Amino acid sequence: MGKGFVDLLICLCGSWEGLVLAEKGNEIILVADPDLSVQSVLTKLFSDDHAVTCFSDSGSATQFLKDYPNTAIVFSCYHLPGCGGVAFLKQCEALAPQAARIMLTGESSKHAVKEALNLGHAFMYLEKSCQRNEILAAFEAALSHHRHLAKERAILERTLAGSVKMLIEMLSLFHPDAFRRTSAIRQQALKIAKQLGLKKTWELEMAVMLSPLGEAMLPTQILSKFRAARSLGEQEREILARAPQQTRDLLQNIPQLNRVSEYLFLSGRGYDGSGFPENGPIGQDIPLISRIIKLLTDLWYASPENGPDAAAFEALLINWRQYDPRLLDITKAVLLKELPHEPKSKFIQCHIRSLKPGDVLVDDVRTETSFELVLSGGHLLTPTTIRRLENFNKTAGVRQPLRVRRSKTAGSPLEKSA
Repeated sequence: MGKGFVDLLICLCGSWEGLVLAEKGNEIILVADPDLSVQSVLTKLFSDDHAVTCFSDSGSATQFLKDYPNTAIVFSCYHLPGCGGVAFLKQCEALAPQAARIMLTGESSKHAVKEALNLGHAFMYLEKSCQRNEILAAFEAALSHHRHLAKERAILERTLAGSVKMLIEMLSLFHPDAFRRTSAIRQQALKIAKQLGLKKTWELEMAVMLSPLGEAMLPTQILSKFRAARSLGEQEREILARAPQQTRDLLQNIPQLNRVSEYLFLSGRGYDGSGFPENGPIGQDIPLISRIIKLLTDLWYASPENGPDAAAFEALLINWRQYDPRLLDITKAVLLKELPHEPKSKFIQCHIRSLKPGDVLVDDVRTETSFELVLSGGHLLTPTTIRRLENFNKTAGVRQPLRVRRSKTAGSPLEKSA
């Protein structure tokens, strides 16, 4: 360690206080350095306003980043035990892409600097002989860089979410049977995520909303037989099973949805290794979001129109090996605990002019004379779908009144999240 850093240690630290993960600030600071003095100094400097945690090797630090991908700043030494500081920073780029990475080391060779910047993609390179004001200036610059990246990411996510919402609304007009389950499953998935302690649910919501995409591309005769619980031929079963692959293929052209496409690709995979794709992951190796979608989709098909009940869960137990047992227990506890209470929605009959965004159709909506299907039962109404009904009513006439399920809280779930 350099003299400047030692002087800083003497001024700031009376003793080493160990590894700290403070919950005082919104930003998480990770320090990966086996030097306990470095850990103590950085903890003393930043833990008053930020959450600081320290590790002495790359393995434990990498695992932390997997659990906390929203980490703001990563300090790493050059000679980090494990894979080394440069390789560790490169892993950080994938695990915590919004984190500003700072290489802090006693190495001053040009080779070390080039490696840190060119291979590790470090935001800054600091020698351990640096003074206190240099560390603070580097920290402020890194924190500003992280906040800028986080703001851009938030804007991108909102833009993408709005685009996906518009896409789903348009597709649901042409494939109402395929997309009518997404609103109910989305709400169920959010309740499960809350129970599991998942703070970031953006990818889960996107995956649920896009889950019927591949199914909408399938031949209608196969879908009709499947929904009517009629037997399918071997070739038909294979086509149906490959719906997740079609979804992945469609989404792979959108870089921000790469991980979502992988979750959907594995959403037909059973916990026991059954289902599509063959030779895919088994058990806990299947991503959590894929396991949630698999469970909730099968539960939706087993449930009555008013939502899952005890009988629906009993039906799932026939193939219980296909589901994560802990996830199945949590889902059952979360979704069934509301049943004894007062219902949160009511069934009403109304004409099109009285429909509200957030209403859920109880029955299929058909035209007055030709009985053409306009929207299928179970469809969550939005301003777009209500306008569709108004247009059909003006041109072809729609059979009214309509039966809808209306939430006692005003407003559409999709509108609230937009």
